[in-house]
Amino acid sequence: KFRLLDIVSYLPMPVIGGYLAFIGYFCLEAGVALCIGKSMTTLSDWRYLLEPHSLLLATPGLLSAGLLTIISRKATNDALLPLTMVLIPATFYAVLFVSGISMGEARDNGWVGEVSPPVPVRDLLHLVDFNLVHWNLVGSCIGTWVGMVFVVSFASCLDVAAISMDMGEALDTNKEMVTVGVSNLMSGLLFGFTGSYIFSQTIFTYRTGCHSRYIGVFIMAAYLAVCVSTINILQIAPLFFLGATLIFIGYDLLWEWLIDVCKKIVNFYW
Repeated sequence: KFRLLDIVSYLPMPVIGGYLAFIGYFCLEAGVALCIGKSMTTLSDWRYLLEPHSLLLATPGLLSAGLLTIISRKATNDALLPLTMVLIPATFYAVLFVSGISMGEARDNGWVGEVSPPVPVRDLLHLVDFNLVHWNLVGSCIGTWVGMVFVVSFASCLDVAAISMDMGEALDTNKEMVTVGVSNLMSGLLFGFTGSYIFSQTIFTYRTGCHSRYIGVFIMAAYLAVCVSTINILQIAPLFFLGATLIFIGYDLLWEWLIDVCKKIVNFYW
């Protein structure tokens, strides 16, 4: 109502650029971790790539992400990027079929996720038990809650500013933050987590040329289908492909905000 968040437009480019570059690195690291099936949270974890098997698992993801990055920057046909994303996993399954390798063997070698027992949707109703809540500790959590409000709010402001800068279009920060606030309220009432825009997914969708609101409806339907389904997507999808989608975003953001940005900023920012 008071449009207080217009001040976000005054954030310096290096602040937004640094935030975007960090997200790029985070996506790169998370993508590689997904490819090799190991947790990577520190710089020292990159040593996993010195292991021959881990390097083998990561290489297709790194190369596929490089191909997606080149296509997204050079291709003039919007259908080429989605088509490539369909062909990459299709090629994986074709190689398995021609080589006579079963999904079980591929799973044993780390190419697809582990099999996990199905979880019925009704089990979600048993995740909350108010009898296990220590109500006497609520008072000591208030400070943390208030702090989280400011953390999520500031992160959301950076997300909006970063998306706006990446798209090259002005966004109404006040309106976007109302959306974030309502979403967090609904999430809290349904025992969910706090959050903001999924920056990587937003930029990824923008890179593919899908600018319709229907993409949000499709994603919602896909999430509901995954929730209802008893099949774990990770146990049938090639992990290197899932990792490649994250690495692709990481490549693109790191190049744009560490290399390309050098041509855009004025000497004062240096």
